[in-house]
Amino acid sequence: MLKHLTLVHNPELFSVGDYTTIAEEIRARCDDIKVFIYPDAPLVRPRANLTAHPLMTFCPSVLQHFKAPRGRVFCGQSIGKDEQLRLLAKGGVRVPRWVYSRPNLRLSEYDWGPYVIVKPIRFGYATKGQGIELARTDQYKHVSPAMMTLQGRTASNMIVQQFIDSGEYAEDYRVVTIFGSVLYALRRKSMIRLRRPDGDVTRTTEGVVSNASAGGGRDVTFCHDKDILAFASACYRAIPQVPFQAVDIRREAKGGRLYCFEINPGGHTWNFSSARTQRVPTIEGIRREDQFGAWAIAADTLIEKTRLFAS
Repeated sequence: MLKHLTLVHNPELFSVGDYTTIAEEIRARCDDIKVFIYPDAPLVRPRANLTAHPLMTFCPSVLQHFKAPRGRVFCGQSIGKDEQLRLLAKGGVRVPRWVYSRPNLRLSEYDWGPYVIVKPIRFGYATKGQGIELARTDQYKHVSPAMMTLQGRTASNMIVQQFIDSGEYAEDYRVVTIFGSVLYALRRKSMIRLRRPDGDVTRTTEGVVSNASAGGGRDVTFCHDKDILAFASACYRAIPQVPFQAVDIRREAKGGRLYCFEINPGGHTWNFSSARTQRVPTIEGIRREDQFGAWAIAADTLIEKTRLFAS
């Protein structure tokens, strides 16, 4: 039976050419799935014949305008960092210990270690590491959203999170998956030595994050570590309602244990043709989609899911 697959993209986030290539891969593999491509834009209406056969819709980002006329829809979701951590833990994925920041919160070094991470939970707030700090556990003090506004910062509730120490320089892994299948994976290491708060310094942002906003640069290479790739796939199984995930993982320096920080469920991490990627199109001379063959993997995965879920 013929089935339809709709690929929806936000033109502001990435090029439609990515979808065109994936659609060509699907057509080369099977003749029981017909692919349609639409922008997630105002006034765009699906073709009438789209409903003639069972349909599945996929979009990595949160849908703003497109309305699927029938069938299952898999798209990005607005899920705060706190809820992500809850869902991951419920699904058996190791995450850092955490608690909501609140007035009069007191933390024990025995339970939490000498340092904690403080980060906003508002969806989209901490993009590129914005607002993330390392604080001394014994000197931690709550900052209310109202005080943040007075300080000229965007208001958000905060969480206090166990500090996973990756060594002298912040080092993390970003693994991008579609329905749990790995498209590419990066190792990211800050070039700024982590400043651990001491003396009169109770909080710092210096060297805390390893992502693109880390001042002073970072070292980025491809990751092929099978344990990390498998860990990222397990994160999808914990939150399967988010089809496209950019999983942020850290390995503890001493014990080697892996922890998931978040999955970036909003889909703004389709970094094959995004504006950010156009500035740095290759890693080690290789395009992201060529590390494992992302377009072929995406095609195979979408064929499987369309056959299973189109309705």
